[in-house]
Amino acid sequence: MKKGYFRSQRSQGLTEFAFVAPVILLLTFGIIDFGRGLYFYITLQQAANEGARVAVRASYFIDPNGSTHQWPTDADVATAVQQHAVTENLANPCPNGPIPNGGNPVGSASLPPSNTGWIFITDPSTAGNGTPNGPRGGLGTLPAPGPGCNSITPAVGNEAIKVTLWFNFQPLTPLIQQAVGNRIIITAYAVYRAEYSN
Repeated sequence: MKKGYFRSQRSQGLTEFAFVAPVILLLTFGIIDFGRGLYFYITLQQAANEGARVAVRASYFIDPNGSTHQWPTDADVATAVQQHAVTENLANPCPNGPIPNGGNPVGSASLPPSNTGWIFITDPSTAGNGTPNGPRGGLGTLPAPGPGCNSITPAVGNEAIKVTLWFNFQPLTPLIQQAVGNRIIITAYAVYRAEYSN
C-alpha cells in the first residue's frame, strides 16, 4: 500500500509540473526579453547622447604641432554611436533624414531589419525634414544620400542638431514574438546645440 501511495504521489507531482512548467518557462524567458530590451534602450540612449555630443563639438583648431583639425562630420557621429553601441548593428539609410513615417516608427512601412538599427542626424523636428540637418563638417566618409534622402545642410553657430536611433528589437520568446508582431522598435534621441563659434 505504501509503495502504490508513493508512486501515486510521484505521478501527481509530474502532472502538476507538466501544467506549471510552460508558465514558468514563459515567465523566465519574458524576464530575459524584458532585460534585453531595457539593456538595448539604455545603450541606445547613451549612444545617441554620445553621437549628438560629437556632432556639436567645436573641433576646428590648430594643435601645438601646427596640424589643422576639421569640424565633425556625419561619419564621425556614426562612428561615435557605433562605438558606444558595440553590440548593436547600426546603419545610415538616409543619414540626414527624413525620418520615415514623419518620425513615428508605429505603422511605418520602412523599418530596420530584425536586430539592427538606423542612425539619423537631423534638425530637432520629429520628422527630421528641416535645416540645418548635420554637423559642420558635412558627410565625411559616408556615401552621398540616395533618392528620397535629404542632402546635408551643415549647422553653423549654435543651431541644434538631433541624433535619432531606431532599433528593431526581436524578442527571443516565440509567444512574445507573435504577440508583438515579431518586432519592437526601440527609439532613442538626443538634441544638442552646436558649439561652433561662427
